[in-house]
Amino acid sequence: MRIGVFCPTLHFLGGGEFVTVAIANTLAQNGYSVTLFTTKKVDPKAIKDFFGETLHPKIETVTQSTSINPKGLAGFYQTIFRSYAAKNKCSLFIDPYSNCVFPWSNICYIHYPILNQQAFNKNFPYLRSPHHMEVGIIPHVLFEKNLVDYNDKLVLANSHYTAGEIKKFSQKNVQVLYPPYTSAINCQQQKPKQNLVVTVSRFESNKKLEIIPQIAAKTRPDTSFAIIGRLYDNSMLKALQATVKKLGLTERIKFYPDLPAQQKLALLSSAKIYLHTMVGEHFGISIVEAMASGCIPIVHNSGGMKEFVPPENRYESLQEAADKIDSAINSWSIERTMEPKRIAENFSIQSFSERFMELFSQYLNC
Repeated sequence: MRIGVFCPTLHFLGGGEFVTVAIANTLAQNGYSVTLFTTKKVDPKAIKDFFGETLHPKIETVTQSTSINPKGLAGFYQTIFRSYAAKNKCSLFIDPYSNCVFPWSNICYIHYPILNQQAFNKNFPYLRSPHHMEVGIIPHVLFEKNLVDYNDKLVLANSHYTAGEIKKFSQKNVQVLYPPYTSAINCQQQKPKQNLVVTVSRFESNKKLEIIPQIAAKTRPDTSFAIIGRLYDNSMLKALQATVKKLGLTERIKFYPDLPAQQKLALLSSAKIYLHTMVGEHFGISIVEAMASGCIPIVHNSGGMKEFVPPENRYESLQEAADKIDSAINSWSIERTMEPKRIAENFSIQSFSERFMELFSQYLNC
């Protein structure tokens, strides 16, 4: 049996891509023939350097070249056509990329459900607001909600929060499989901790990075902030830099767009605090990576983060976030980092692989 794993963006190397690598490697290690479908040639060295995991040598890769941006409406329908074409080349098809459940997919991993309450109503005509992207995928909404049978598929969600969002809209039950954090964390040399607060996030508007300067202004003056992330929106970065300058915080807040993986891990290993700003994050693997690096997490009290970050480390307001950062720095000790590290161990690559094979075997035997 040949198993296809679909991930057009494997060259981007983020949390979702690591889920793809983990699934493909797990299957190959258990003796299955695996083909990875991507849009650019896979660089095994880059995967090893970024994730700390080597792509299994028996995994075949197939490149489906494209010049279309994967974001937006054209990218959405291209994903549909390319995944259908990929399915025809294998016996069983796994889609950890599209966040949709296509009729030809056997196993789907949902990081964030495209069909959700924020964009769509439960019932026809479904649309909440007449935005171009939402209008354009109405045919898919009709199809997936009404004609796709989840009973003959294995649909996985990255958290109970995500599973709940899927059920609210589609009334379908799914299995929860938490994503793994990269094992490169375990290879990083521990550094002396500084009064440093790190945030890892794409530079995008929905990540709420604009609150970091406001929080920093309310914290003790000897605390520095580092914002690391892939540069998706250059105007967002420029706006943040302008705010930092206006507040007189240029010496305390530094930006690191598109930072190489090893440098990112080095900053995490030297930071005392990890600050996550997004509200309603469906999981947040960067939080787990930071906890594994010995950072104390400070996150918003919402989303999938509530499933693994203790209540005392969650905030509701900017002032509360600043107070919790100050308190954590004032009382910081090596002992205080032990609990975050212990929690992070639950999301190891080994735990992910074992749980995936358990669910995979159950699916095959149904």
